[in-house]
Amino acid sequence: MIKKLSVVVWKGTPEIKEDYICIERDYNIFINNKRISKIIASPENLKELGVGHAVAEGYLNGVEVKDTHIEDNNIVVNTYTSNSMNNETNSCKSYNINKTPVKLPLSTILNIMKDMPRDKKIWELTGCTHWACIYNLKGDKIVSIEDIGRHSAVDKVIGYGILRGIDLRDKILISSGRQPYMMVNKAINANIPVIISKSPSMDRGVELARKNNLILIGFARESRFTVYSSHERILFNQ
Repeated sequence: MIKKLSVVVWKGTPEIKEDYICIERDYNIFINNKRISKIIASPENLKELGVGHAVAEGYLNGVEVKDTHIEDNNIVVNTYTSNSMNNETNSCKSYNINKTPVKLPLSTILNIMKDMPRDKKIWELTGCTHWACIYNLKGDKIVSIEDIGRHSAVDKVIGYGILRGIDLRDKILISSGRQPYMMVNKAINANIPVIISKSPSMDRGVELARKNNLILIGFARESRFTVYSSHERILFNQ
């Protein structure tokens, strides 16, 4: 995911030193024999990337995924039936967050905010990565993945959950990136009812979250956060 190279750093005077940078690669994602996307991502957790992207973009739901494999820079997601793929992308009609109106204790949010900066080793070395995590409603971390792209990081943790049979309907998606429409839509397609980000949302992201009864929290940093959607489902006394 990273490599070392010689650079010149100027701090009043030029100095030759070694530094770390992130590796980026292009990947084609296929569902069965049809290419659905070409994306740039870090070269780790590629099976998770393929499955997570297919679900988060609304092509599939998790139960349709049979297996996945890597062929050079191609990530192939196989389904149980050849006609599983939803032709209307970004709309995975099998999932509906409104069916699982979870309650979120304040203590869980605070625990997650305290834990969020930890274990971001690639970012600490390079400053080049975004990261995403999945937590449960008690504030326990299930997975944390860094990637050069915020979209790919989210795809990877969603794929991690799906490949391991984790029920995402009562889980929390954590992201380092802004939450516009497309990012919020990933959580909705994956049936994740809560997003917490250290960054803000945008108008269409907030509208989508409110329409789908999703708890959307931004600016989650140290001792503050902003609730954009479903504040009534946050248990501020717990």
